[in-house]
Amino acid sequence: MTGRELFFYMLEGKETDQVPCSLTMYNNFILATGQADQPWRGGMDPFGVNWIATKEGCIPEPGRFLFEDIADWKEYVHFPDLDSLGFEKVAPLELSKADRDNKVQVLFSVCGLFERMAAFMGFENTLIALIEDPKSCHEFLDAFADYKIAVFERAYELYHPDMYIMFDDIATARGLFMSIETWREIFKPHLKKIVDAVRAKGVIYGQHTCGKCEDAIADYVELGIRYWHSAQSMNDLEKILKTYGKDMIVDGGWDSSGPASYIGATVEQAIAETRRMREAYGSYNNFIMTPVLLNEKGNSLLVGDERLPVIIEEWAKISKR
Repeated sequence: MTGRELFFYMLEGKETDQVPCSLTMYNNFILATGQADQPWRGGMDPFGVNWIATKEGCIPEPGRFLFEDIADWKEYVHFPDLDSLGFEKVAPLELSKADRDNKVQVLFSVCGLFERMAAFMGFENTLIALIEDPKSCHEFLDAFADYKIAVFERAYELYHPDMYIMFDDIATARGLFMSIETWREIFKPHLKKIVDAVRAKGVIYGQHTCGKCEDAIADYVELGIRYWHSAQSMNDLEKILKTYGKDMIVDGGWDSSGPASYIGATVEQAIAETRRMREAYGSYNNFIMTPVLLNEKGNSLLVGDERLPVIIEEWAKISKR
């Protein structure tokens, strides 16, 4: 079966003949929506936030905030004109390499609701705002959700993706940055608006959330989110896979905090982690394996890594059901 066939079989709750690996399943489109929110290689975004490129990824320039009080957001946040972002120039570059017959077409959107607040204000000011001024938080998030929807709809006309994945890392390795009650009260309604707009186009909504976010997974499913990306092993993945078998595809599984993810991890350690994932999660029909490796240049999924072909080869040997 092709990666595309595997994915849609899983989405329909059908049994597959193998456990998929994400590295052979997707065409990922990142340029257009990246220009709308966060430059992948660093620099100033269209809102005026400067992003610093590190080998692990881009971060807002430390200590440089657009504003510190959420009540001031209307004074500082100016939503860019979508015509100025150059979607029509970058889309053909990505589409020319797309394999629509064999792979799932995925539109990535970085810097979701919580991440954008933190990019503007810093984490500390953002978390304080959630408690001290929820009204202004709602006003900002409502407007920003509208922007994300407008960006998606413009990109949709160019890419016609199968799935849209929005990045929003609302958790650390220990748990959510806020209580689940606060997340439900302040973020969930605006996330719902985005999910509904994506699904209205017939596009699958996927959520990228790193960290121990298991407290929010039931809410994700309730909202109609069918796919969770970067599911890390500090969550109870076996319970989640079993509970939401036909409702959510879980993509991840790699122990991204363990020795197999260290920069100097050996091929043998990577193979051992690959085998562990097959044993732990491979019996579930809604699991997709994604390796997470870092090397001296950065994230291997972006910069390449000699261990990746070995992992793919090993997975091909052991992934048959």
